[in-house]
Amino acid sequence: MSDDRPNDDKTVVASSTQSLTSAATRNNAPVLLQYDGGAAGKRFILQTTGVVLGRRADKVQVWIDDSSVSREHCRIDFQDTKAIVTDLGSLNHTFVNDIRVMQSAEMAHGDMLRVGNVRLRYFTHGSADQLLFDRIYRMAVQDRMLDVFRREYAMERLEEEFRLVKAGATDLSFIMIDLDKFKSINDSYGHDAGDIVLKEVCSTIKPLIGTADTFARFGGEEFCVLTSSLGSDALVLAERIRRSVEQTSIEYDGHVIPVTISLGLANARELLGHEPAATVQDLIRLADARLYQSKQGGRNRVTAA
Repeated sequence: MSDDRPNDDKTVVASSTQSLTSAATRNNAPVLLQYDGGAAGKRFILQTTGVVLGRRADKVQVWIDDSSVSREHCRIDFQDTKAIVTDLGSLNHTFVNDIRVMQSAEMAHGDMLRVGNVRLRYFTHGSADQLLFDRIYRMAVQDRMLDVFRREYAMERLEEEFRLVKAGATDLSFIMIDLDKFKSINDSYGHDAGDIVLKEVCSTIKPLIGTADTFARFGGEEFCVLTSSLGSDALVLAERIRRSVEQTSIEYDGHVIPVTISLGLANARELLGHEPAATVQDLIRLADARLYQSKQGGRNRVTAA
């Protein structure tokens, strides 16, 4: 039996239903930085020609969740070092530096692209401005102590991926993770020890997360993983995470602190199969309920369907 198979003693069947690209790629690709809307500060990396911007999550490469944006609003093509913007018959039009794009228009470094009511700043390959905004963006979305994404970024990604699942374009599993008896660690060894435990647990989990997946701090000692892996593969990942943390030796002030985690796993397709009108919050609640079952079942285990 492969070591990646779930451990039957620690994996429970419920009764009820990091950066996406490498630093090198990120620093050498054109970027759009969103200025308006609920996702202000969001960065879109433009890696291919024929990049379509719009509100239809299953058909566009740059998804902008704003009612003023058409389903397929405009397209960006690259010709050598030039970026060419073409309006796709949008209702509220496309503008470059407040000049309406009647058919196509060239977009240069630093130009402001407006689709409907949403503005996005364009940065060319590897520019200093892009690197500066990349740093600002990372500071906004990352937990600086633990070097993982914050809850706000995870929720943004979760909303995007959930829409794609509804459109039949992908799969999505959501894993909730909670450190077992973390309060007793703080009480017994102090809050400095608690911080070290959190850092060590994150350092243990991060290498296990795929480049297309997201690992984030959900709050306090609670974390989450978003993965497009199928249900069985997500269960393997959850069990690998559980086992790796259990086997981690954390030392503080001459003491070895034992640490385990409990996990709850929910799959979006599974949920939508039972409740077609389900929302992201329903997916979170399902994963959280399964996390609670893991706690009630003795901790240090995965509960899934």
